[in-house]
Amino acid sequence: MRSLLRSRRGSVAFATVVALIPLIGVVALGGEAGSWYVTRQHAQNAADAAAYSGAMQQLCLANLPCAVAQSMDYRAKQSAAQNGFCNAGGTSYPGSVCSASLPSGVSQTVTITPLASWNGTAGTFVQATVSQQQPAYLAAVLGLTTVTIPATAVAAVQRLAAPACVLALTGSISFQGSPNINAPNCGMASNDPAKDAINFTGGGMSMNLGSLSTVGGCTGAASFCSKALTYMPAPTVDPFTALDGALTTLCGANPTVPTKCGLPPCGGSTLVAYTAANPCTNDGLHITSNGAETLSPGGNTGCPTTASSCVYFISGTLKITGTPTISGTATFILLPGATINNQGNAVITITGPTTAPAPSASLLPAALQSNAALFQYMALYAAPCPTCSTSQNSMTFGGNTNITLNGNIYAPTANVTFQGNPTITVGGAGGGCGQLVAASIAFNGNATFNNNQCGTTSVPKSQYVQLVQ
Repeated sequence: MRSLLRSRRGSVAFATVVALIPLIGVVALGGEAGSWYVTRQHAQNAADAAAYSGAMQQLCLANLPCAVAQSMDYRAKQSAAQNGFCNAGGTSYPGSVCSASLPSGVSQTVTITPLASWNGTAGTFVQATVSQQQPAYLAAVLGLTTVTIPATAVAAVQRLAAPACVLALTGSISFQGSPNINAPNCGMASNDPAKDAINFTGGGMSMNLGSLSTVGGCTGAASFCSKALTYMPAPTVDPFTALDGALTTLCGANPTVPTKCGLPPCGGSTLVAYTAANPCTNDGLHITSNGAETLSPGGNTGCPTTASSCVYFISGTLKITGTPTISGTATFILLPGATINNQGNAVITITGPTTAPAPSASLLPAALQSNAALFQYMALYAAPCPTCSTSQNSMTFGGNTNITLNGNIYAPTANVTFQGNPTITVGGAGGGCGQLVAASIAFNGNATFNNNQCGTTSVPKSQYVQLVQ
């Protein structure tokens, strides 16, 4: 017996068992805390989704008509429900994965709050607070009977730093070679959802631009793509879409191209302005002279001296093979299927009219008169052509022709390319902020795009939603 009492065999095992008791408790408590962490992550996902959806609905409702009629609170709580968090009794939202009855002692809350400011900044904000209360098990040894696991997110309706002075409606905006972009108070935007909606080839370009955004992605030079806002939630609005309906009224929904839209040819070898006395289109005109064609009122193209500016309709192909100087305050309207073929060394400078409405209604066909105000600053409008082929809907400015367009350029179905050495200046007198809107836009070679006159502007800035907490 004395030997047994003196034996030390098994003492280590006994000490180990004694030590394992608190160790197992700590491990178990850590496991419970780990489950809290997982719940916290799920709650944060639900809060993020709720805040973002609520802010998106705020943005939608602020830009009526809104396709989704529900309230901000509804849309936010629906997104929380789709991520497994609901208030008691609020489990019937479409797509909800909330359980109709939670385990005993477990409850959830979802609170959505619109805010007029956040962190001292005024604006439109939506705050979502999601929480789950559940019993504490092993944590009861620490005096806890229940634990509340919260998560909060805040989403803001933001505006781009600059308005979209260049907008590609359906295709990409591309840069190749060494174009010079000088538009510090303007932005460029593409509504193309493709991953290369904005693309850069080469790195020799100069880019002084207020903002760059797209509903798709950006490829090419990382130094430029890193500054782009990609995969935006909503496309940029076409500011001139009302003109498309007016041209459809004038030319028909599916015109056979090239079309004159019911206008007789002007005749002669020079450009002729549209007037009530001579309502015509420059159809298949071939300019070969080396003289000057003055587009402004009182010039040699038939624009009345009493007008603020005139419109020149172009049908077929306007071919230029001489070295004329074509300049003045005017608007060129290319009817469906019309093109400009520059084969000479013409110097073309077209400045959009600065008055509104511009031009006066009497210098427009009846179908366009109600939208005369949209021609303010409009230098070139290529009417939509749904029946045209891809090549017919292509418009290229460049070569040896010196082209300066001072004003808006609107070509909703055209793929516009600037190559060689053209200069494109949008905007008008007095700091007017003009726009270049086309199906797709390419700046190649040494093309210069200039809109440094653009200061304060009525051109709206696109809005988007961003999580800020």
